[in-house]
Amino acid sequence: MSRVPAVSVVVPARNEEALIGSTLESILRSCAVFEAAAGPGDAVEILVVDNASTDRTPEILRLYAESVGVRRLTCAPRGAAHARNLGARAARGDILLFLDADTHLPPEAIRRVVAHCRLGRFEAGFTRLGALDGGLTARAWWAFWNAVRRLPLARAKAMPACMFCTRAAFEEFGPFDERVAIGEEWPILAGLYRSRRRRLIYDRTLVALSSGRRMELQPFGYVRTLAKYGWAIVSFRGRVHYCDRIRHPPGSIAESFDRRASGGSS
Repeated sequence: MSRVPAVSVVVPARNEEALIGSTLESILRSCAVFEAAAGPGDAVEILVVDNASTDRTPEILRLYAESVGVRRLTCAPRGAAHARNLGARAARGDILLFLDADTHLPPEAIRRVVAHCRLGRFEAGFTRLGALDGGLTARAWWAFWNAVRRLPLARAKAMPACMFCTRAAFEEFGPFDERVAIGEEWPILAGLYRSRRRRLIYDRTLVALSSGRRMELQPFGYVRTLAKYGWAIVSFRGRVHYCDRIRHPPGSIAESFDRRASGGSS
């Protein structure tokens, strides 16, 4: 009989052939750290929700499903909120950890998230983000947003790229807002902050590395993205649409998939 997982890691993925393999490898490393110190009844499940991908993403997910038991789901409606909600409904864990497909999970993350929920009695939280790629501008970008999230404002508590909540908190404050493409996590994180702010944690010692490709691969990308986020904060209309076409540089390949498919080590 399979163990009921303590944690369900939910990853929405749309046309993520360039990064989904390395993201899954980072989750597997974090699972190994957690399971080495966990009790006999604790386990982790990984659910990746393919959000109408048209590249090699489904092929990569099939390989990980066969080799390490990743649960592969499909979500026809476009949008990360739809995919996250579908993953949450299918998940079996009492703790839900949501991770973007272009974001690498720190090795200690799952162990720390479980400790926050079980020992610290936190109901939700998020981590800092760091630069997975890019140079000084990328590092400054993430440092700026990490500082913003320390402000005592409900809408500043926003980090869908790497966030977690208990099943009970998700059912009370969720789901993710499927009407929007920016701030879809506000019902959960901002909702808990307004209601019981001491039950929300911003763990600044954990740093998930996230891609800055959306800013790096378009002209004046950082300025344009900052303006878009600013509009989203002040207007609901600014939250509805967000370009999802910028995924990876031309010619990039899914290297970790190619290594696994050829029988090499990851």
